[in-house]
Amino acid sequence: MSEWLHINAIEMLVVKAEYKYELANALEKITLSCELLNIARGRCEVTFLKFAKGNFNRKLFISSKKAIMTADIELDEKKFNNLNDTFFKYSNQKSKKVKITLLMDKAVATNSQGILSLDNDLTTNLKDVSFNIPIF
Repeated sequence: MSEWLHINAIEMLVVKAEYKYELANALEKITLSCELLNIARGRCEVTFLKFAKGNFNRKLFISSKKAIMTADIELDEKKFNNLNDTFFKYSNQKSKKVKITLLMDKAVATNSQGILSLDNDLTTNLKDVSFNIPIF
C-alpha cells in the first residue's frame, strides 16, 4: 500500500523558451516547455500572455488522461516586459536551467513514487508563480 502526499506546488525546469509576437493581433507571449520535478512523469507548457488591462487570469490545467499540464498566465505590460527582459538577459547562459514553481489553490495527490493521481481533468487557479534563475 502506498502513502499519498497532497501537494499544492508544482516544480519544473525550463527546457525551452520562446517569445512570440503576432503583428496582426499585437499579441505578445512567452511559452516555456518544462519538465516536472516533484511529479514523476509529465511535462508542462507555461504561457505568459501580455494584456494591457483587466482581470488577469492564472490557470493551470492538468489532464487526467495524459501526463500533460498547461498553464496560462496573463500579465500586465510592466510585469510581462520585466519577465521578457530577464529571460533575454539569461538566454546566453546555457549551463543551468531556470526553475519555476506554480502554487495552486487546490492540492493534488501523488504516491510515494511521485505518480500523480486524478480521476478527472483539473483546472485550478494559480496563487503564485516563482522563478529561480541561476546567476552562475
